[in-house]
Amino acid sequence: MTDALLQVFLIVGVGILVARLGWIDEASTALFSSLVLKIFLPALLFRAMASVDFQALSVLPIASYLSATVVIYGFVYLLATRTPLAKIYQASASTNNEATAAPGKKVEEQGSLPGLSSGIGVSLALSSTFSNNVMVGIPIVKLFFGPDGLVVLLTVLTMHSLVLLGLAVVGFEMSSKGRSRRSRLMTAKQLVQMAILHPVVIPIMLGLVVSALGLTLPVLLDSTLLSMGQVAIPCCLMLLGASIFHSRNQIEPKAVAPAVFFKLVLHPLVVFGMAHIVFQLAPLTVAVLTTMAALPAGANTYLLAQRYNQGVTLSATAVVATTAVSAFSIPYVLSLFAHVV
Repeated sequence: MTDALLQVFLIVGVGILVARLGWIDEASTALFSSLVLKIFLPALLFRAMASVDFQALSVLPIASYLSATVVIYGFVYLLATRTPLAKIYQASASTNNEATAAPGKKVEEQGSLPGLSSGIGVSLALSSTFSNNVMVGIPIVKLFFGPDGLVVLLTVLTMHSLVLLGLAVVGFEMSSKGRSRRSRLMTAKQLVQMAILHPVVIPIMLGLVVSALGLTLPVLLDSTLLSMGQVAIPCCLMLLGASIFHSRNQIEPKAVAPAVFFKLVLHPLVVFGMAHIVFQLAPLTVAVLTTMAALPAGANTYLLAQRYNQGVTLSATAVVATTAVSAFSIPYVLSLFAHVV
């Protein structure tokens, strides 16, 4: 456990150092991330799922994780739109909308306190529940919990984006006025592309097909995928460090504490309770699901908020703040599950 923790810190530190020295700028980081996401990670994911015993797979981890996550999603949405908590976000949300609105375009009214507009409530709810399970979760779970733990994470990933991004898109669409039927259909198409036709989901599904058919990968193919997959883990962690450095100034101070509390404290606590007490899952599964919930907010929360121009600064703050704080919180969470490794 200690060695694995040191590996994570050292590799993330290398990423920060490389970015600090100017050896990799934001554009290069984005390009490198795209390469890892489309080439090396799919090799790791396909091989992991293709070699698993299909009969041993269960939908219970999916049900446990997503049920707890949807509860938190609804809770944060209600807090943001129905309670005085909105005072924390009101000024920054208004300023952000004015800054990002197209010239001549009227900024949507936020409504009077205590609640924010439903669109910004959706953005906050998504930022509090959508974990960075790919670029951060996969390398950490692979390092700490091994192949069995990785299978649990990948099983949940088959439905994770579809459910959470689906909820967010529906919420954003309901809060948007004057959108044409054609525009809504295009949004639905993009949701399918984001959640299903994704370079992470496709290799997982293909691997499951291979596993279900009882096929064995040829030795040459298996060894090639193994080599490519081994590149993915350090690359993801190094890119995480570079991203933290490049995003260090995208912070709305008033939104940091709630974002960190909801995503890194409340979310993992509820997921742990659901997995351990309600579903009574195996210790390793509980550990992986809790770790997934303790991960920082994923970049898709920011991209979706940007698309609808709702809570952009707030979602960016959630991604950056939770990513930075998770460098300290994730080791603590992992230490609680050292006995299951």
